[in-house]
Amino acid sequence: MRACLNNGNAVLNVGESGLTTLPDCLPAHITTLVIPDNNLTSLPALPPELRTLEVSGNQLTSLPVLPPGLLELSIFSNPLTHLPALPSGLCKLWIFGNQLTSLPVLSPGLQELSVSDNQLASLPALPSELCKLWAYNNQLTSLPTLPSGLQELSVSDNQLASLPTLPSELYKLWAYNNRLTSLPALPSGLKELIVSGNRLTSLPVLPSELKELMVSGNRLTSLPMLPSGLLSLSVYRNQLTRLPESLIHLSSETTVNLEGNPLSERTLQALREITSAPGYSGPIIQFDMAGASAPRETRALHLAAADWLVPAREGEPAPADRWHMFGQEDNADAFSLFLDRLSETENFIKDAGFKAQISSWLAQLAEDEALRANTFAMATEASSSCEDRVTFFLHQMKNVQLVHNAEKGQYDNDLAALVATGREMFRLGKLEQIAREKVRTLALVDEIEVWLAYQNKLKKSLGLTSVTAEMRFFDVSGVTVTDLQDAELQVKAAEKSEFREWILQWGPLHRVLERKAPERVNALREKQISDYEETYRMLSDTELRPSGLVGNTDAERTIGARAMESAKKTFLDGLRPLVEEMLGSYLNVQWRRN
Repeated sequence: MRACLNNGNAVLNVGESGLTTLPDCLPAHITTLVIPDNNLTSLPALPPELRTLEVSGNQLTSLPVLPPGLLELSIFSNPLTHLPALPSGLCKLWIFGNQLTSLPVLSPGLQELSVSDNQLASLPALPSELCKLWAYNNQLTSLPTLPSGLQELSVSDNQLASLPTLPSELYKLWAYNNRLTSLPALPSGLKELIVSGNRLTSLPVLPSELKELMVSGNRLTSLPMLPSGLLSLSVYRNQLTRLPESLIHLSSETTVNLEGNPLSERTLQALREITSAPGYSGPIIQFDMAGASAPRETRALHLAAADWLVPAREGEPAPADRWHMFGQEDNADAFSLFLDRLSETENFIKDAGFKAQISSWLAQLAEDEALRANTFAMATEASSSCEDRVTFFLHQMKNVQLVHNAEKGQYDNDLAALVATGREMFRLGKLEQIAREKVRTLALVDEIEVWLAYQNKLKKSLGLTSVTAEMRFFDVSGVTVTDLQDAELQVKAAEKSEFREWILQWGPLHRVLERKAPERVNALREKQISDYEETYRMLSDTELRPSGLVGNTDAERTIGARAMESAKKTFLDGLRPLVEEMLGSYLNVQWRRN
């Protein structure tokens, strides 16, 4: 900051420095003001020659008068409630993540407009030069006429019932999670169409250039002819009973997700035969091995919970009574359905201790509002198809519980358990990587079966406490005994060579250290900030200045990222002695030979 204020530098770039104020009078020569991620609540009068203003990640509720020559304004992630008049020459306006309920008249030359994550109920007339419009996660019920040259449109997570005529230049359309019942004609050059989570019953003719089509969570009963160059198709959770012939002729590089559809048995059988035939070179297709489950009624949450909880003793309130009020929380219906589906899994049928495990888990959920909210949210995707999906999501929920317990301090006085939890998260992460690689080798695949196969069959040998003992469709997962043996060896070898470095970056460990050694951790955090500033200055002086790139926003962001990465590495290096001191003996545990 001093270099700019005292030496005539036209760029003032001070990020993540804890600033609460700026000088009352900024130098008139400043053309670029970049002060993100501080604690500013207001700005002084801005320099008259300012061209770029970036003050994202602060606490600003308003802005001063904007200079007439301003070209770029980035002020996202602030509690901003309104904007001043915009300069006529403004080209780029990024104001997402604020609390705006309306916008002023937009600059006629505006080319990029990002107003996502606000509270806008409508948009003003759009400038004719606009190329990119991002307005997702607002309260929009309609859109104004779209400029003829618009290329990108992102309006997901709104309340749109329809879309206006789409410009011929549009190549990207994202409008998922709205209330759309139909789509207008699609531009011939459209490459991405993401409209999942709407109320669509049919699709228009698809452009020949389309590469990505995401229409999951709609009410489609059929698909139009698919473009031969399509690379990704997701029609998960619709009402499809049959498929177009063009699907099988897609490229071997194409992935198709058909899960959660009531495909006829004839269609399922045809898929199995075609995709498993010798020499098959079509797309990778994911679908439910047992077909989609029939729709079912959702019970009240307290009734579903009661089936799992231990009955109360005489004179005590029933444990399920508390679950009456939980039934009013977000996603409670989804969790109720999930509990009922759990009672149909192989674990419930074959594992005598499974019910007690779920009862204990529900007891913690009843005591922890934050954990309950996260778990309920995960249930929304857990019950849509076969029972192994239910089991897989139970594993994911139990993993969240383990990490949550660590972050809350459950293991502050049991560091062996903390490290054991970290080891389990590390092993599961490695298994997921292995499973993803396996999925890429299979044409006929339900990826959930592959992921679950590795978890389930390696539960004992890898000590996976969050994993259940049974699954239904292992025989059709495509995972062989050799695959499992190789995976076990890979995970154990990776843990031996990588775990010490991995746990250094593990968030729950940082929370524990902040509680047990706050002074040492805080000192390292402060050093991280000073290391960043020093490295940034050094890179600016040795790389940007000789190249004439001082003031180039992209170049400064690049060295900023490098400085941040360097400071993070130094922080972790400084953290290592503390971790070794507190956890050293637990980190030395080796796998026993079988």
